[in-house]
Amino acid sequence: MGTKFICIQLSRFRRNKMKNINLFIKENVKDIGSSVYVTPEIPEKKLNNAIKAFKCESFYESILAIQDGTLFGSSKEGFVFTGEKMIHHKHGEFIYSEIESVEYIEDVKVDDKGKEKIKKYVDISKNNKKYKFEYLVGINEERFTEFLNKIITEFEDYEEEDQLKTISEMSDELKIAYLKIIINMTFIDDEEIDEKELAELFLLMTRLELNKESRFTVRAYITEISRENIQSIESLLEIIKNNSEASHYQSLMISLAKDLINVYFSTKDTTHRDFKFLDDNQSLFELSNEEIDLAYDTVENDYKLLKEDLDDDAIKKNAKELASKAAAAGAPLAAVYISGSVIGMSAAGITSGLATLGMGMGMTGGLAVIGIIGVLSYKGVKHLTGANELDKYKTRELMLHDVIKQTQKTISLIIDDVNYIVQKLNNTILNHSDQTEKIKKLTYMMAQFQEALKSVDNKSNVYQNSANRLQSPKVLDDERFKLLTEEPTKKPLYDFVIVNYELQMIKIDNTKVEKLVLKEDIKTEVLDKMAKIFKALGYFDMDNILKSKATEGFNSIKKGIFG
Repeated sequence: MGTKFICIQLSRFRRNKMKNINLFIKENVKDIGSSVYVTPEIPEKKLNNAIKAFKCESFYESILAIQDGTLFGSSKEGFVFTGEKMIHHKHGEFIYSEIESVEYIEDVKVDDKGKEKIKKYVDISKNNKKYKFEYLVGINEERFTEFLNKIITEFEDYEEEDQLKTISEMSDELKIAYLKIIINMTFIDDEEIDEKELAELFLLMTRLELNKESRFTVRAYITEISRENIQSIESLLEIIKNNSEASHYQSLMISLAKDLINVYFSTKDTTHRDFKFLDDNQSLFELSNEEIDLAYDTVENDYKLLKEDLDDDAIKKNAKELASKAAAAGAPLAAVYISGSVIGMSAAGITSGLATLGMGMGMTGGLAVIGIIGVLSYKGVKHLTGANELDKYKTRELMLHDVIKQTQKTISLIIDDVNYIVQKLNNTILNHSDQTEKIKKLTYMMAQFQEALKSVDNKSNVYQNSANRLQSPKVLDDERFKLLTEEPTKKPLYDFVIVNYELQMIKIDNTKVEKLVLKEDIKTEVLDKMAKIFKALGYFDMDNILKSKATEGFNSIKKGIFG
């Protein structure tokens, strides 16, 4: 009888600074065994089960991978990995910086008949205490030990990162640098930025949700760019790197390539892949040939969506082919769309559309909110209309509605920008003493027309805001809404809506009660998303109203009995 030790244990002082921990885990975690799911390809049901079972509600957006250690695939046991820690269903949380050693052990016992029995397990030490990991379903103990030892010996920094953000959720400094690279391309191409290129840049600014000051900065760069003052691509990429997390950089570069291709194609009659600027700067963007091809394929796929009468089956088929190409390039499908679709859809719009077809994109944050809305809205439409010929085009219809909305928003922003330019022109002319009275009068008239145009646009926005307010409950039934959003991945819907309500004393049946009341100063686009959420979740459905009343009644009884 004997025990054989195979220890893979490296000292703390031998650490070397290596690449980002989040990237390392995502690239290598599948080596530890079977039933390993890496974000953003974790099935929603498994993710929800793991979030609840492992109590990850407060940091689920940072989950990199789960290992399903159950026999029947529920994901309620096994491991969860983030950039800071590993969690096991039995032994709990292991912060990487606190792990002292990891040992793979083979305990070899010989019975009376001379037959060997090998028991494999892993010992993990932290805070001077050993934890024995045995009977691990789907885990290769030796490779698991190797994986953890690399984490604790080859990295200095352990940080959790949101695994997928849209560019609209990132800093304006990053957005400006991103746009300036595209502006550089349009200028270098023929030293001229024409109206088609300008239109695409404006549409992109809308999708990226730049604030007013940032739009002015970009517009000034468009106006003033020359061979003498053009910012180098290297310096702009450095700004993007400094303002993004490492997990996002590959996605940002693929997205940038896609947007460069689209703006370049906007002035060409063909879509031939002879794009000198992209070819010349491919190594700077750190993109492989497969990633460049993926960017081209995405643009071509989006153009088909706009120009061809594709039904849901065709859209899904194309999206699946694109997802396969993304996987081959080592990128999730969602990475391609973090700036939205080149035909004018926001990141939320394209995510929502693909989500209706069951094309999961590993959504977090704002994308998670709108993706869930997309799925539920489509199911609601199918339920109300039944299957008919028009149903085959519902996804395309949803997507095109978003294109229209984004285009209208861009027109509004252009009006704002035109006003700014006219104001500058006015100031210049009025301060020039030798101008005639006639020029002053014409300038004043131009300004009046611009203001009138803006005024009409403002009125339209006010009316739209009022109309959108009618689609949300003035007084929120919090119990009902909590019931409808109790799943972890639907929690962002609750968080998104609840901040737009405030506690107020109101009269109901001549009695003053404290209720959650819709705030007055909510933006039109937020009200629009809220309306979709309430509709998609079935907030106004009688069944859900009755369920919440029953729950409320049960809670009142329970409170009365138990205090």
